[in-house]
Amino acid sequence: MKKSLSATLGVLLTMMLVAIMGLLVPSVSMAAETTFSGTVSDKTTTDLLYLSTSGGTMEVKIDSNTTISGTKLILPGTTISCSCYRGSDEYWHASSISGTSQVGKVTLDASTKATVTGSIAKGTSESLLYLVTDNGTMQIKMDDDTDLSGVTMLIIGQKVKVVVERGSDAYMHAISITDTSNGSSSTTSTVTTTSTSSGNSVTGTVEKGTTSSILYLTTSAGTMEFVLDLGTDASACRVLVPGQKITVSFYRGSDAWNHTSKLVNNTDSASATATLDSSTQATITGTVDGDTDEGMLFLDTNDGLMEIKLDSNTNFSKCPVLLLDKKVTVVAQRGNDAYYHAVTITANY
Repeated sequence: MKKSLSATLGVLLTMMLVAIMGLLVPSVSMAAETTFSGTVSDKTTTDLLYLSTSGGTMEVKIDSNTTISGTKLILPGTTISCSCYRGSDEYWHASSISGTSQVGKVTLDASTKATVTGSIAKGTSESLLYLVTDNGTMQIKMDDDTDLSGVTMLIIGQKVKVVVERGSDAYMHAISITDTSNGSSSTTSTVTTTSTSSGNSVTGTVEKGTTSSILYLTTSAGTMEFVLDLGTDASACRVLVPGQKITVSFYRGSDAWNHTSKLVNNTDSASATATLDSSTQATITGTVDGDTDEGMLFLDTNDGLMEIKLDSNTNFSKCPVLLLDKKVTVVAQRGNDAYYHAVTITANY
């Protein structure tokens, strides 16, 4: 009887201990997932999705384990569905994102293939990629068969490498897009293509207001406007200062703009290459003065106006053309002619 009573008391004591421990240790439960549908807001970043729904705008965190299906275009205006759970940080977290956005297709010219690297800019949609590079902002079309295997998703601000070819619609089209956010952060554009587009030519004088993307040219028929883009061959014309006489080869794009295929300077040429002394190398920053021509850069600096010669081997890869009043950085070395010569020029605009 005593053993039975002792056993009973032991069982009761064990049950009481379990109950007490249950009160002391909080239970853990996984929050149920909820699916929301809406359109992507332009405030969305690589870490935080702003989803405009019928009930308002939601903020949803995008994690490394978020799965993407049906679309990789998490871009402003794109319609998506998002399965979410509430995290311990009180944010909604996306466990999966799905959509059905697709893009179009045109005939491409493989001989114009190039590779560019930059950051995705605002304005990018499911069919048109705006890419900020060292040479300016490119507009690149995306097709159904654009290879997106190298990216988890496309989001504004993301750094990517894009292989492009020119299409029959005069746009550059993305062949493949690769995420470089976790690799190289460089936004340098590497271009190995030359324009093969045929078209017309016109001679005129560069007008004030010309920028890195639009050329204003005074011609016998009046002022003409031309688009300057990555396909423009500026090797024979490195200066677009008002008053400069040039010849423009161009073609009509599907966007109804005249696009520049080649620029040729009609009055000046680059200086002959001099022997340079690398021990005199200096880096100078300033703005391009109006007296600049193909052979001489007049640079307005904090220390006054400098004259820097432009040679046939001056590296213009980071500054396709020199524009009036635009800031540039020049790496220069003194030549055997006592002038400083530009080794490389980088645009700061």
